[in-house]
Amino acid sequence: MSDTPKTQIESWLKKLERESWQLELLVSAFTIFLLLGANTAFDEFLLGLNFKYNMSGVLSIVGLFLLIIKNSIQALIISLVIHLMLRGFWIGTIGLRSVQSSVDFEKLKYNEFFTDKLRKNGVISLDRMVVKLDEICSVIFAFSFLIVSVLIAFGMYLISFGLLGFILTQVVGLLPDAITMVGVVFAAVVALVYLIMGIIYMIDYLTLGFFKKLKWMIRIYYPFYRLFNAITLSRLSKSIYYYLISKFSKNRIRIVFSTLGGIVLCLFLFDFDQHQYFPEFDNEFIAPSNAYNDERPDEDYIEKISIPSKYIDKPFFPLFLRYSPADNPLIRSSCPGFQPLKDDGINSRMGIISGDGNFHIRDKDYSNEDFAMLLRCHSSIYQISINDSIYSDLTFRFYIHPHKKQKGLLTVVSTDHFIIGENQLDIKKVRIDSAGVRNLSDFVQVPFWYNPN
Repeated sequence: MSDTPKTQIESWLKKLERESWQLELLVSAFTIFLLLGANTAFDEFLLGLNFKYNMSGVLSIVGLFLLIIKNSIQALIISLVIHLMLRGFWIGTIGLRSVQSSVDFEKLKYNEFFTDKLRKNGVISLDRMVVKLDEICSVIFAFSFLIVSVLIAFGMYLISFGLLGFILTQVVGLLPDAITMVGVVFAAVVALVYLIMGIIYMIDYLTLGFFKKLKWMIRIYYPFYRLFNAITLSRLSKSIYYYLISKFSKNRIRIVFSTLGGIVLCLFLFDFDQHQYFPEFDNEFIAPSNAYNDERPDEDYIEKISIPSKYIDKPFFPLFLRYSPADNPLIRSSCPGFQPLKDDGINSRMGIISGDGNFHIRDKDYSNEDFAMLLRCHSSIYQISINDSIYSDLTFRFYIHPHKKQKGLLTVVSTDHFIIGENQLDIKKVRIDSAGVRNLSDFVQVPFWYNPN
């Protein structure tokens, strides 16, 4: 009686194995449908992050992790599409077998030489093809999620490395000056050890356990192996990984890993482009469609500036300059003695106000900010000229553009001195070189055509 539950479980699992293709088809189709929508939404989300935040420093690690998630979604879509196509081929093979189980070579009336070759090794039997296709489809289905787990594991490692670097930097900053150098050396050693062991863990994973075979290294490697297993969430995919590498030839798996790695590397290093006589970067000879409100797609963000249209016929010319958080160091250098009430980063939403002998918790009050100084500091990083005439007396206003609610500066230029026909808007922006010297450099050039009629 004690074996009955075990027998029932084995019977149930065998039944699932026989009918798993139905679940695979259903899950693949439904997952592809969901992932296609998720991929589009994720693209929009990532694009929005680049325009709303300064994705540098610690945030660059977060951005890289999100980019890996995006690539994981795309890899899963490709793998599941391949799986779905092969399952369709497999179903077609089963259907063909139901009406024709073997090849009637006599009916074909081929030459005896070709008939003999086809009998020996030219045609795979449908029975063997059905079994092989079923095995390949099941492996691809599991391998798809293994690839995703590998990408996510890499992203989790990058985040942990970034957080470690941030923590070590903060700790070193709190040390007294007398032992700061000791702290820097210690932090560098810790970060280097963490980096090296992470690389060893990755190599061990991709080589299917190379370092697990070295007796002299097991005691050193095992604690880091446990640590990285937890950090990279590898426990979730460990069973799939070990079952796959124990079932199939390791050389074949290495070939698959090498092939996939080679494809990814080629896609990263090379690009197929036949637009030989078209520039890659913005310059004065390009009309950037993103700068014109009436040409910019609804889903796109304003990259640098925005004007109403390439065709101007009004007495005033509005110009919007997008505020990028990456410009904060430039703005700060323009007003070294001025400190805004808000910090660059995390700010408290609430403030404690005392009055009448009581304390009140309210929204943080920024009404005492010197807005005029904010405006002067911000606008001072730009130099605006039209047709080589520099406009140094423009009035700026803070402005939230209706398109995507992007923040920036708005100024309005009189068109009295515009020429009829083509005009060139040229905006330069402050840059700080490696020596700390402020210089003006080209920011954007936008042509437009003026006709007052």
